[in-house]
Amino acid sequence: MQEMQANASARDFLETLDYPISKPDILANAREASLAASVQEALTKLPDRDYESPEDVTEGLKTVA
Repeated sequence: MQEMQANASARDFLETLDYPISKPDILANAREASLAASVQEALTKLPDRDYESPEDVTEGLKTVA
């Protein structure tokens, strides 16, 4: 159940970001939003590049899973 809540929070969080956005900015925003530690940890594994949309971030996460 907690994982589902974390995933929903992560989706909502990604929708609030201003794109394009860099990995360091995603991580800074995640810390400010106090996202679950598991979500923040997953975001640290993203490739270091700019992301164009929430879907782009999600795709980046799939490549490191």
